[in-house]
Amino acid sequence: MSSYKPNVRERLVARSLAAWRWETGRSGADVCKVAGFSQAKLSKIENAHHPIKPADVMALGLIYQVPDKERTLVYEAAERALVPGWWEELPSDVVADAVRDYLALESGAALARVFRTDLVPGLLQTRPYALALAKAFVPRPTEQVALSQVEARIKRQERLRDGGKPLTVHAILGEAVLRHPVGGSEVMKEQLRHLLKMGESDRVVLRVVPASTGAHPALGYQFTILSFAEEHFDDVVYLEQLAGGRYVESPKGREPYTLNFAALEEVALSPDDSAELIAEVADGG
Repeated sequence: MSSYKPNVRERLVARSLAAWRWETGRSGADVCKVAGFSQAKLSKIENAHHPIKPADVMALGLIYQVPDKERTLVYEAAERALVPGWWEELPSDVVADAVRDYLALESGAALARVFRTDLVPGLLQTRPYALALAKAFVPRPTEQVALSQVEARIKRQERLRDGGKPLTVHAILGEAVLRHPVGGSEVMKEQLRHLLKMGESDRVVLRVVPASTGAHPALGYQFTILSFAEEHFDDVVYLEQLAGGRYVESPKGREPYTLNFAALEEVALSPDDSAELIAEVADGG
């Protein structure tokens, strides 16, 4: 059995290739005859059991007569999946393998919908806040590893500022996130001020569910939904765990998360009212 482990973007490309064939109703044998592939190769491509060559994506797109725009988007996604990202150069004690997979996926996303009830999402954290979290982890990292972990987290935030391939964040936070003094009162005050500043950005929509709401959708659960500019790439839900994370990629599996995020938007404060609450807490309220 092959030990190859595809990243999430490769799985997205593979699903697109399989969907192209299903939509045409062509058999694998028929496609292989035209493409010059073995059936084993086509199966591996459609199931992401080995690296997917961009040239094979283009060949299959032409065989299936996929429109130029869609074919090019999947071709470019296959190219990006093969190019090592900045996170690949970091040692394993700074970025675990499971985290690398997530970073690769996030790097290609256009929208991140995040719901957190315990801490500020990594994309919105300050250095001191992130450092306090890193140092609290068990087993305790060395000072250098903790600092490197913080810099990796800050590196992710560049896409909220640069104009190359922007990322938009819609974050919904429980009020407890604002009142949990990670790093102490001064670090937390700086973090809250940073949230206010980020909330003014066109790329960040920040909303808070007040504690007075009581029971509300998704209470007790936290998740991130990543969406892509390539419309034919389905959303991916990421569930963070202590030693890694889990991805939910099937339509049936994703549905509860998209429904609950929409429901959270209904009960959360507006961005303006959320900013007022954050400012009040920052001022000691």
